[in-house]
Amino acid sequence: MAKSKIAIVTIGQAPRKDMATDILQLKNAGLHVTEFGVLDLLTSSEIATLAPAREDSDVLVTLLATGEQVKLSKKKLMPFIQKRIVELQEFTWILLMCTGDFTNSLSGKNLLLPDRMMTYLVKGMNADLTLGLIGPEPEQQMTVAEKWQKAQFNVTFAASSPYRFNEQDLLLKAKELQLHGAELLILDCMGYSTAMKNTLKDKLTIPVVVPREAVFTILKAIC
Repeated sequence: MAKSKIAIVTIGQAPRKDMATDILQLKNAGLHVTEFGVLDLLTSSEIATLAPAREDSDVLVTLLATGEQVKLSKKKLMPFIQKRIVELQEFTWILLMCTGDFTNSLSGKNLLLPDRMMTYLVKGMNADLTLGLIGPEPEQQMTVAEKWQKAQFNVTFAASSPYRFNEQDLLLKAKELQLHGAELLILDCMGYSTAMKNTLKDKLTIPVVVPREAVFTILKAIC
C-alpha cells in the first residue's frame, strides 16, 4: 500500500511553530505530512477584513506565522477554508487543525474534522459525563458549549488562551471547572499541547483531554 499523504491545515498560517514537535513526531512515525495555512496567501490587510464584527457569534482563534494571535469570523473565513480543501484533494487525508464546529459545513470525503472526532471519542468513553471545557477566549463560550450540548453533554466553560499561555491561569480555570462539577476536562482548541496538559494532570482529580494529542494518535493509527 502506498504511503498516505497527509495535509495538515491550520486556519491561520503555516508552519505552526507551536506544533513543530508534534508534527515532527508524525513524520518520525513514517507519515508523509505537509503543512498548509488557510491564511498563507493573504496580506495583513486582507486578514484584517476577516476579523469578527461585534455581532459575530462564532469566533475562531489562531496564530499567524509571526506568532501573533488573531481572532477571525468563522462566517467570513469559511470560503477560504473550503477553497484550501479543494486545492488539496490529491492528499489522502486533509486534517483541519481546528476544533470549531464544521460538521455539515465543509465538503470533502477525505476531510478529518477534530470537532467530529472528539465528540464521538468522548461519547464512546461515557455519554453521561459533565464536561469542563477550556477555550482560548471568553466570547467563544456559546459556540463551544453548544457544540458539546448538541452531543447531549452537560458542560461548563472557562477561557485561557494557549497562544498567550499562562500556566497559573490555566490551572486556576481548570480547578474552577472541577469545583463546579466537571468530570472530564477538555482543552478545546488544537493550540493546547500535551505539555500544557501535563502541567494540570497531577493537580486535578479528573482526567484531561487534549484534542491535538488525541487526533494525532488517531491519525497515526489510520495511516
